[in-house]
Amino acid sequence: MKRLEVVHVSVGQVRQRIFEEARTGEGRLSERGAIVGRIFHRAAYALIDSQSPVCWRKVMPADELARWDRLSRHAYLKVIGPELEQRRGLLDSASEGVLTLWKAVQEFCRWLCGILGEASAKGLIFYDPRKETWTGTEGLIRSEEELAGEFHERGWRARVLVTGRADLVLRAPGNSTWCVVELKLGPGFPEADLAQACLYHELLASCEPPPGSLALVRFGEATEETVFSVGQLADARAALRALVGRVAGVAGGVTPPPPPSIPGACWPRRARRRDRETAQELKAAFEEFNTTVRLVGEPLVGPAFVRYFIEPARRVSVKQVLNQAPNVQVRLGLARPPLIHLEAGRVAVDIERPDRETVPFSQVERMLPHADPRTGSASVLAGIDIEGKPQFANLTENTHILVGGVTGSGKSEWLRCGIASLVATNTPKTLRLMLIDPKRNAFLDLNGSPFLREPNGLLHPPDDDVIAALHELIEEMERRYRLFEKARADHLSGYVTKTGEPLPRIVCVCDEYADLIMASRKSREELETAVMRLGQKARAAGIHLILATQRPSRTVVTGVLKANMPCRVALRVAEALESRIILDRKGAENLLGWGDLLFSTGAEPLRLQSPYLDEQERRRVFAAVASRGE
Repeated sequence: MKRLEVVHVSVGQVRQRIFEEARTGEGRLSERGAIVGRIFHRAAYALIDSQSPVCWRKVMPADELARWDRLSRHAYLKVIGPELEQRRGLLDSASEGVLTLWKAVQEFCRWLCGILGEASAKGLIFYDPRKETWTGTEGLIRSEEELAGEFHERGWRARVLVTGRADLVLRAPGNSTWCVVELKLGPGFPEADLAQACLYHELLASCEPPPGSLALVRFGEATEETVFSVGQLADARAALRALVGRVAGVAGGVTPPPPPSIPGACWPRRARRRDRETAQELKAAFEEFNTTVRLVGEPLVGPAFVRYFIEPARRVSVKQVLNQAPNVQVRLGLARPPLIHLEAGRVAVDIERPDRETVPFSQVERMLPHADPRTGSASVLAGIDIEGKPQFANLTENTHILVGGVTGSGKSEWLRCGIASLVATNTPKTLRLMLIDPKRNAFLDLNGSPFLREPNGLLHPPDDDVIAALHELIEEMERRYRLFEKARADHLSGYVTKTGEPLPRIVCVCDEYADLIMASRKSREELETAVMRLGQKARAAGIHLILATQRPSRTVVTGVLKANMPCRVALRVAEALESRIILDRKGAENLLGWGDLLFSTGAEPLRLQSPYLDEQERRRVFAAVASRGE
């Protein structure tokens, strides 16, 4: 029986349609209103996050649990006050919004302390006076909870996977009731709230014990809490599932729109009203600093950011425009400076989306190039551009790849996606991998894969001798050149074509190059010498290096290394100097993390989004690859 395809939609898309059909029109807040909302969210997350210095678990002693005023005062000193001071110029005329923010934070603190007090009274959480922390809270409340659920009805052409993130998920003290907390400053709407509660109920039922009844909580001048019974949600369930089918375009007789996570036809999205409003605010921000610009064309909406094109007015230099990123950041209240750069002869301004989406690898898989059955594919997936087109690093042209990015930037995930794109378009006869994994957790799913090179396919330094393995690659390189000489072939593809003998391409991937060369002075010299030899000679032999580091300093990325690594992938780095080391220009320090990257093969860098290959997808992709190993 043929398995139906899966169409991905986000909770945000379903929620937006809920409000549209309920005729509430959530609409778009003014820029000041959006800033106030973001400050409220940051304060709430900080008070929940156990790793934060603004953590209620260390702020509230057991005998003062009900003193919500102390908690709200702490939130003001640590989060709200500094945020308001930073944006004072923009919020000077928004006193009513700031007052609403403060009342909402107080209401949130009062509500949170009530939950904690009830849990403490029932003995569900305990206070440790020696550590000044609470225990037993892990299963009580969680922030930014990832939710996912699958929908399918008779007559649908495909299954629908709905994924999203709830602001807070709370287990009511003493029972199995789950409560979804919406951090909003506005009022609720009964019809839309019921549909939204039903959506969260369906998603929670997929990943938690049966949630029973469910509540939505909103904060404003007062706390608005609406509890929905199982019966109410059951009545709304059919309407919700029909709505999901309409959003995904899978119901019979409906022309399906491009799925939200599928690139290609999906990106760039059509600009929304709020994107056009932001365009006008962007123009005003430039003019405030005597940099007159003109908006050109429609904004392009990608998965992580919106791109606006502008044109400097006469006698306004491009350099003057490019230097306005910090000023635009402050005036628009952005978490990070926008990336202002040249794109195809135009000035582009990339501004982070507040409702960022991911691009699953499964939706990019169909766009991978078809490979020659004799020589395989040398294309490594670099990412998806804002027009939805996959961009590749061709190892036969770009030889070797240097990857840099801080922890959390998506560096290891990029490596896994690149490997997945290679193994999905090759067989063990056309590709072999040598994976160097100092952290021991980057390539676990490939352990035992038929694509691993024998005998040193997966190396875990310092237990495994990486230098000896690299010397084996050098010996293999020299052996291949002798074979090419006899066959009068110039390179790997030419040899395989002429002789018909299979000879796999070898790709060596190192997840943390800096960790290797910092081991000792002697080993560093040997390692750099081996890498240099492979970098200079191995391309035609079909042997390639992909080296990644989270510390792209000059001591790690030397001039000789850069000269032999023409293809560069820069994910978010800590400072502009590190961006210059990787790309020979700044910009990577302002990337958004989580797979947002700049890709360069010597020309102007392209801004791409790396697809996301989650744990379940990794098992599927690499298991399928192993099953067809030869």
